[in-house]
Amino acid sequence: MPPRRTLLLRLLLPLAALFLADQLLQHTALADGRFLGHWVIPYDPPLFTEWHHAAAQEIEKLAAGDEALRAKSIFDPELGWCPRPGQDLGLYVHDWAGCRLQLGALAHEKTPGVRRVVALGCSFTQGAEVAGAETWSALLDARHADLEVANLGVAGYGNDQALLRFRRDGAKLEPDEVWLGFMPGATLRVTTHYPPLLNHWASVLTFKPLFTLRGDELALVPSPATDFAAYHRLLSDQSAFFAALSSSDRWVRRAPAAFAPRGTSWTHWFASSRLFVTWREAGGRDTAPHLGDAEGDVYRLTRALILALARESAAAGARFRLVVLPSRADLREARAQGPCWAGLIADLQRSGVESLDTTPALLAAGADDDERCWMPQEHYSPRAGELVATALERALAAAPR
Repeated sequence: MPPRRTLLLRLLLPLAALFLADQLLQHTALADGRFLGHWVIPYDPPLFTEWHHAAAQEIEKLAAGDEALRAKSIFDPELGWCPRPGQDLGLYVHDWAGCRLQLGALAHEKTPGVRRVVALGCSFTQGAEVAGAETWSALLDARHADLEVANLGVAGYGNDQALLRFRRDGAKLEPDEVWLGFMPGATLRVTTHYPPLLNHWASVLTFKPLFTLRGDELALVPSPATDFAAYHRLLSDQSAFFAALSSSDRWVRRAPAAFAPRGTSWTHWFASSRLFVTWREAGGRDTAPHLGDAEGDVYRLTRALILALARESAAAGARFRLVVLPSRADLREARAQGPCWAGLIADLQRSGVESLDTTPALLAAGADDDERCWMPQEHYSPRAGELVATALERALAAAPR
């Protein structure tokens, strides 16, 4: 056999063997869209857990007009999701203003001599997993006759939704103060329309608005789920999902092949490329590098959102405070390496934003390693709520009037 042909065969045979192995893996181990128990691209549909698949079936019923499910739903086309005024969700009951019921319903008319605080934020503001009277905001409220806290926190919220909820629901309560509960580990929520893109195990299966930056100005991109029908369509039609999110959602833009309809990208045809894109898509979720990069888009967007809420609070006649409520993971990172959000807080303080950081008090109490401080899903327990309330009480007493 001529040397050139021999060399060609030596090159082609290994390539053919690799191709056959790749296709064997493609049509066996990856045939069901999973590998070693994990979903692999293409994510069509974008459902990552069995719970997601079950929830999608309920969303189909919502779109079909199931009134019983609609009564329990907190779907909100403007904010993504939000409890309705008077809605009873078991552990979470809401008053006429949509605030979480804690010590009692918020007074319809402000009481002279009583400071009204509107608290915004995520589950660490809402007080997930504990009774209303056990939340840090209720404990603080109960200790001071001259203070009432309207808790507008909602589980899963990003700082973008907190700003929008203030505009819609908070400002009309005529607050004397506005507090934004800032959980550092939730910073990246502002980067997506669809929480499972950020965290594939997210327990929120709906869509949300987000903001982008045009220079230094915030530009709102509304939620693509404008009603129940659109909500269902986005989860059942991958072309609609991809078209709605591909230009504004960070995670779709970062790995478009992962979310393109099945078979529309060459990467879907090979096991090796599917596994590589799956691996690449899964990265970049560590909050610390984003909060540490003052020139990065996440840092700049987070800063702009907080400053916008501070300005709008002041325009409504309210004093704004940023309340840092670290998660357990945040505390452990702060103990090991220092708080990754310290630079952002200092930056905001230079721009006139007051901050109350509960991290030092929680670390001093050893909360990061104390199981008594955490509920099963790692939210603050009543014990941690006491620590937070006491830390805020001391910080408020020391703050200038």
